[in-house]
Amino acid sequence: MGERAASRRRVLIEDARRDGHHLRTTWHPENRQFVVSTWHDDVCTGATRVAVEDVAALTGLLVAGLAETAAAEPIPPPGPAHPFGAWAARARAWLRRTA
Repeated sequence: MGERAASRRRVLIEDARRDGHHLRTTWHPENRQFVVSTWHDDVCTGATRVAVEDVAALTGLLVAGLAETAAAEPIPPPGPAHPFGAWAARARAWLRRTA
């Protein structure tokens, strides 16, 4: 799981590839919005404002994914970023399924 830094109104999650990318979510009660932004190192590369009314749909997706993961085979933690890392992981998973 990615490294997390949290405060009362902000969560920062490191990208699973460990390549300097992060997802940051901040709560802005004055606007009743969450801002979900993507960062590379200390540069914001994009942001989306999510109205509080739309958070249930996003939360539902995250919870459904967690439930599906809990029912599935455990996934090993990601290794270091490598150009062939994703391909190698898919190949290992395929080999496990066919064995």
